[in-house]
Amino acid sequence: MTTTAVAPAKKNQTFAFRAEGADGKPKSGTAVASSRESAIAKLASNPEYTSILSVRQTGTTAVGKKSRPKARAMVAASRQLAMYLEVGYDERAAIAEILDDGEIGDIVLAHGLSEVLKDMSSEGIKMHEAMAKHPYIFPDLMTKTLAAGDKGGFVADAANQVADDLESEDEQRAKVKKALTYPMVVLVLSSAIFVFLMMYVVPKFGSMYTELSHGKAQLPFLTRLVMGVSAQMAWAVPLLVVIGVVGSIWYKRNSKETKVREFVDPLKLKLPVFGKLFRDIALTKFCRIMASLSANHVHITDALAITAGSVGNVVMENAIMKARDGKLKGQSIMEPLREEPLFPKMLLKFLALGEDTGETDKSLRAVGKLYERDVDHTTNNMEAYVQPIFLIGIAGMVLIIALAIYLPYFSLGDVVSPY
Repeated sequence: MTTTAVAPAKKNQTFAFRAEGADGKPKSGTAVASSRESAIAKLASNPEYTSILSVRQTGTTAVGKKSRPKARAMVAASRQLAMYLEVGYDERAAIAEILDDGEIGDIVLAHGLSEVLKDMSSEGIKMHEAMAKHPYIFPDLMTKTLAAGDKGGFVADAANQVADDLESEDEQRAKVKKALTYPMVVLVLSSAIFVFLMMYVVPKFGSMYTELSHGKAQLPFLTRLVMGVSAQMAWAVPLLVVIGVVGSIWYKRNSKETKVREFVDPLKLKLPVFGKLFRDIALTKFCRIMASLSANHVHITDALAITAGSVGNVVMENAIMKARDGKLKGQSIMEPLREEPLFPKMLLKFLALGEDTGETDKSLRAVGKLYERDVDHTTNNMEAYVQPIFLIGIAGMVLIIALAIYLPYFSLGDVVSPY
């Protein structure tokens, strides 16, 4: 027996709050209620908070068109959605229940779910169609898998699969971030050392040589080069910092744009050490998503389209779409994939085996575990891979600066005596 709940008629709003927790520490988050008073009453009744410091409505202007939710919040919400759909809630009621919980903890996701619920109620469209209107909040993997589930009549299973895939992706992302922490720390520290030496140490030696020779000494070329670079650091460093900050913000907002991806994604695959990591991550996604869709009996052309939009690399995406176009013409998907060096022979053999036996999901899961193991191995040993590169770079940087500073000492008589 299933239970069908009805979405609340009164429109919910999202409120950002700050409160004092039971442990005495400040807490912050979002709550969804029909009014500010209802939000305060809901928070006040929560034993986790001893006092409510502030509650304010989050206006739509606070969430930009390209704002993205936190990955953890998306995983939690997708898991809740799957559970509500499994026990018999309809799509609108399931989203309403997630919002009513008030524990989303992410303003962007709360805004997106509110907009989805509003569009479903006012326009009469389905959940995946409403989500597709907000591609920066709800990824293609989610919307297209739910669309396939709706088409095949297994939307609850599709929602569960979405939750599993998003959770796996989040775990993999966490591993990559952990692996990149050490290289980034070393890069920042080495950059700080370089800036300090160039802006504070080199100018002092330059002034000393100028005073000794009354500005007439012919310093070695390397010394003049380093001193010339040092003289430009006062304006170059702030400019580079501003460009870096602005560029990071711009890239975060536009990283999904086709032109940006067509430029950045091929470069990622050519990076030393990291290129192989990015390739293995894309291959892992390909195997996992294709296996999941195949297990849910999604048609091969739909599965290829969904996978193409979810692998996270435009080079692989284009190759998959070529395979899909070939399949639509009655051809095998293998030939277009063989033309792309990104797909290793082992993967193609397993894929061909699955295509021949009708066990695509099993064959792809088997080979996917191998690439997932490669990703784990690379991330676990990232420090060992990157450390020599940074040590060589730092040693080279210090050596060049040291030579530039001390080379004039070897010809100190030429520097001082003529003047």
